[in-house]
Amino acid sequence: MYKITFLIIILIGISLTPLSFSEGIPEWVKNTASWWSERQISQTEFTNGLEFLINEGIIYIPPADPGIPGPDKTIPDWVRNTAGWWSDGKIPDSGFINAMKYLIEIGIIEIDASSPEIIEEKTIEEIPETPAITGVPLILLLEGYDTVTPEKKFVLDILVFNAEKYPNGSPTFNRNADYSIDGVNVELELHNEEELIHTFSGATKDGFFRYEILARETTQDGTLWMINNLYTVYVSVSLDGQTTEKIHEFYGTSNYDRG
Repeated sequence: MYKITFLIIILIGISLTPLSFSEGIPEWVKNTASWWSERQISQTEFTNGLEFLINEGIIYIPPADPGIPGPDKTIPDWVRNTAGWWSDGKIPDSGFINAMKYLIEIGIIEIDASSPEIIEEKTIEEIPETPAITGVPLILLLEGYDTVTPEKKFVLDILVFNAEKYPNGSPTFNRNADYSIDGVNVELELHNEEELIHTFSGATKDGFFRYEILARETTQDGTLWMINNLYTVYVSVSLDGQTTEKIHEFYGTSNYDRG
């Protein structure tokens, strides 16, 4: 009867217990250890059950070199006592495991089983590749007033050249020069001394782009440029991954004074 009950408990344990020894030995295994310690099941029955549990990874027995088996070898009483104490919760899992390992090492218990190898999962962090920049290097030239115009406008002209083809080390603002680049993206930000007041974007045509702005078209308070206030234009041009930036500054003046 004990043998039948032992097998039923094993089958129940398989359905309920994950095949992992990282969470401890299942509670139902303690019943079989208790029966074995009290000689209610045979050593063969206990060995068969132990072999199954090890192979399935339900309990973990560290690797050990088995001793030479012999018919004269008997299980010491202290080992059965250890199994009984463990089933009663008086000693930790490690005490029971060490006792089982001892029986295997001295050849008293013979099992054809090995605990599954613990494989540590390693996370490989993928580092994104930096895309290669293959576009044309750019030369950015700016030409604008240092104050607003008599018409109350601020005007800034932008010219973009192919840096690889432009022959001069210090290019001049010449709209008729060769090697200007069409279709370059232009982004502009206009700041007064306190905050961003206007943004604008567009693209060059034959390498040229003009930015014109009235004070009333910005978000600053009032409709006129603030006299003697410094304004800053941030210009960025880009094409095919190549980017060049520059700034231009000008001062606000009175309505009729160009300065």
